[in-house]
Amino acid sequence: MSDISPDTVQIRITPDGICFIDEEFFTPPPGVTLNEAVLAHLQLEAAALEMPIRAVIQDEQAQYTTTIQVNTDGTSNPLDGVAQAPATPHLPQAAASLTPLSMPHPQPLDPVPPDRPYEPLPEPYRGRLVAVCATANQNLFTEAARDADQLLTELSAEFGPSHLYTLAVGLVRGDIAWLDQDFLYGLQSWVFMARAWHLHLGPQHSTTLRAVGNALGCWRRLQPVEAKESAPYIVTFLRDVSFPDSERAVRTINWRTQRIALAN
Repeated sequence: MSDISPDTVQIRITPDGICFIDEEFFTPPPGVTLNEAVLAHLQLEAAALEMPIRAVIQDEQAQYTTTIQVNTDGTSNPLDGVAQAPATPHLPQAAASLTPLSMPHPQPLDPVPPDRPYEPLPEPYRGRLVAVCATANQNLFTEAARDADQLLTELSAEFGPSHLYTLAVGLVRGDIAWLDQDFLYGLQSWVFMARAWHLHLGPQHSTTLRAVGNALGCWRRLQPVEAKESAPYIVTFLRDVSFPDSERAVRTINWRTQRIALAN
């Protein structure tokens, strides 16, 4: 029996250099190339699952597809039998990134367009969110999180927790949690936002899918005890919010939870 995970990771690089991992938008942290960030992502996956990870890389920019295996010790090696690929495949730096954190730009025609799924914040909230982003871009995540939480509290009280204004700040707060590796908070934050976007935009909108994917990404990075405790929470969430390959995601969660239970 093979010890390679049955769930092959799908990595896609679009012609303009944007990266998706299992349909989840992926961006490298500041100062790290996309090639390094993707490899680190796979190494974390292999270490968390305690088994090798197989990944298919489809680079539409460089026009090749290749398959690699990343082992639990962090080493990696190419696998034969997929397609001809360069000896050392190169993943281009993403052309679009969530980091540095960006502010919403005014959208006068449609308050919920596909590429900007929230209304522009009114002042003084907009200026305060600009300041939050600037703080986060200096890697001052504690201060940025504190200011974003205060802004979320005020917006929730004035407009409601699921209002587009509140969710606009929630997107930034979720990115801060990810950058700060506060994955438990990130999980709870992205689950809440995914449910809200599901109601606002529907199950197939890219913003809903991104929020669901980010919630899953946070859960995968939790420590074993936290992952085991929160497994029923995220499985219930996936049952409530329709998502492509949700059954596959549930199987992976249950599989990792069983591995954690056996290890303890």
